[in-house]
Amino acid sequence: MDYDLLCLTLNPSLDRELIVDDFETGNFYRINNPSNSTMEPGGKGINVSLMLADYGVNSINMGFLGGFIGSVIHDKLSNIKNVTTNFVFTTDETRENIEIVDPSKKVLTEINSLGPFIREEDYKHFIKRYKSTVSLVDHVLISGSIPPGVPINAYSELFSYAKKRGKSTYMEANGPHFDEAIMNNCPMIVRPDFRKNNMVLGSRIESIDDYIYIGKKIVDLGARLVVMSYHVVGDIIITKDSIHLFTSTEEVFSSNLYGTGDAFTAGIIHYIIKNGYDYFEAAKFGMASAIASTHYIGKNFGKDFELKECMNKFKIEKL
Repeated sequence: MDYDLLCLTLNPSLDRELIVDDFETGNFYRINNPSNSTMEPGGKGINVSLMLADYGVNSINMGFLGGFIGSVIHDKLSNIKNVTTNFVFTTDETRENIEIVDPSKKVLTEINSLGPFIREEDYKHFIKRYKSTVSLVDHVLISGSIPPGVPINAYSELFSYAKKRGKSTYMEANGPHFDEAIMNNCPMIVRPDFRKNNMVLGSRIESIDDYIYIGKKIVDLGARLVVMSYHVVGDIIITKDSIHLFTSTEEVFSSNLYGTGDAFTAGIIHYIIKNGYDYFEAAKFGMASAIASTHYIGKNFGKDFELKECMNKFKIEKL
């Protein structure tokens, strides 16, 4: 089999999504409709891999799995077409994340675990396996958090190895490991994850000028495209040549936002694999993918006709 993409999710999770109308803490709820409770492998890189699988993109997934939850994730991924697994198994249990979607109030509640401790020998094993796997693909995505025990410079070292071998590189994350990679081995396409905090490279991102300043700085450090979520339904797109604001013209509720960032990243990668390196057009396809994903519960960004329709569901403003 020929592979297109290597997805690194160093801190995978088992994602449980529950749909509960009028959710309030302290109450008792029973879910009687099986479709209102889903359980899927998760973590940002895995999410992208799953979204792209239906579009014929063959991906290899790497990271750390352990315990009963790790076995469940591995078994589920192993049965999905166009998805290959190459995880390192550890002693500690893989984490579990819970998302509670409340359609009535149009809100989303997330409860995320920290992740297992990764021992030095497991990390060294992972690095050896990673170096042998990179040669099989042209594109490398590294996304999400890092579990305890993994060094802060892990992303930087992983990108350094991939870039020296001519691979196209992508990152969606935030935190010290994200900043370390940006400063020392900046990948080709960067999407900061603002869900937990809005700090990037030591700066708090608040005004639109802050977004532009940090985005341009990341481009100066080597990125070809920077995508930053702005005011829930918008994204600021920065390349070497231009800065634009994409804003959805379709009403989007916060309860439907789970996975939209991963859908945006998946759309960019899909476009580049299929069409080449027009970064602005790739960002437009990513935006359409993110909007299309809000029509679904789960890791999906729709059919071809929906993506084409969603290309006309956002406005573009040059900044």
